[in-house]
Amino acid sequence: MATTLNEHLYEYPFASEIDRGVIRLAASGGSAATVKKSSPGVFFDGRLKHPREASTMLLTLSTIVRTHFFDARPPQMDPIVTSSRSIVRWEGFSGCCGAYVRLDLDSAAFEDQQQQFGTTNVDFNSTMLAHLGSVGRADDFQLSISTDAVTVQRNEAEVSEKRVKLPKRWIKGLCEVQVYQSRLKLRHRLTPAALMPLVQNAGRATSGPQHLVLTAGKPRLTTRKTNGSVAVGGASRLSVLRTILPIVREVNLYVDEESGVHAWVCETGWARFWFVLSPTLQRGFSGEGQVLEALASESWMERVDSIRDVLAGLQTTTMEPVETINPAEIAVRLGCRATEATEGLAALATNGLAGFDAANGFYFQRQLPFNLENVAKDQPRLRSAKKLVEGGAVQIISHTKPMSVDAEIKSKDVTYFVRLRSDGDRCTCPWFSRHQGQRGPCKHVLATRMVIQEQNND
Repeated sequence: MATTLNEHLYEYPFASEIDRGVIRLAASGGSAATVKKSSPGVFFDGRLKHPREASTMLLTLSTIVRTHFFDARPPQMDPIVTSSRSIVRWEGFSGCCGAYVRLDLDSAAFEDQQQQFGTTNVDFNSTMLAHLGSVGRADDFQLSISTDAVTVQRNEAEVSEKRVKLPKRWIKGLCEVQVYQSRLKLRHRLTPAALMPLVQNAGRATSGPQHLVLTAGKPRLTTRKTNGSVAVGGASRLSVLRTILPIVREVNLYVDEESGVHAWVCETGWARFWFVLSPTLQRGFSGEGQVLEALASESWMERVDSIRDVLAGLQTTTMEPVETINPAEIAVRLGCRATEATEGLAALATNGLAGFDAANGFYFQRQLPFNLENVAKDQPRLRSAKKLVEGGAVQIISHTKPMSVDAEIKSKDVTYFVRLRSDGDRCTCPWFSRHQGQRGPCKHVLATRMVIQEQNND
């Protein structure tokens, strides 16, 4: 199957290359008001304090990006790298899109660093991997990111790389995974030594449901669900963590109980390695439909430009992009409700601009292009729901309470029945029967909600 590439692409001033130990990768976006005058356009420059450990984490990230845990697709070996004032983030998805990986390098990972905002895609080809694999603890490892290049300087080496495009599937995955991350709750703090036996044996795990339990403080997997156990779908995927467990000091397990998404966060004093897994091995993050309800009202259109101005720092004295994004603070600035601010962030997330950091409970931003047309274009269920509403297919049978609605929807000579309730929505269509609302609302539920909102606005 061919991989669809995003049409609103970065602008790169040159093809990436490595010359005499300096890896130069074309980049997009960012501001460089306070960085080195000797390097125009640079928005990050710093020397890694732990070169070998950081390289091991980047190699593990690359392994995940190149791995098909279930559905064999052409791999995208080009992690996204974003610099802010205090963090450099590397992100990517597995080939099957069922695993999301992110490496956050804090300011403590660097010395003599100067940084601002910017985002690019980085090509991890075989030469890059060999370069990272040869980094030693005593090597001088310099990282620099600019509007013209991303530079990794390590002793002497020569490699050339080409500019890359951002796959649309990744954009969709970034949109969905930030919703799941916003629901994650910390369940366990584990030591790497205690977790290592489980990770080493994870490759032998059955494809069926697995549950993590603690026995005498040690984690193990069982096929039986017990009181206090944590569902760990697709546990075999955990085997990729064995390379970084020896270099981290703690592993935190975050869980979204409702969906079954679980995240393993390997931490040092200067980095966090996020490994976020879908509920089952066969399920990917792309196209889940978790933002559909937020987009359905279309009220976000009235304030999305204002939210972008806030994120860009145009309403601050420093005129610099916002480091962390709090919907409540945006709501205060714009004079709207926090839910309306969150809906606006959901619209930005459809273009990959907004992510979520469960460690601090705030959103963060990527410096990517925003195309309003892509919001609906990349959400086929949303488009189908709008057609149902515009065609008069939705008939409200009863609406007795704010969250008690019964409706009939006629679609292709078939009538479906929808119930909206505070404890969950239901529909008689095959989509809902198959997914039970776990992959976002079906088009009939979505259309019913849109009609109710129109009535409330009237």
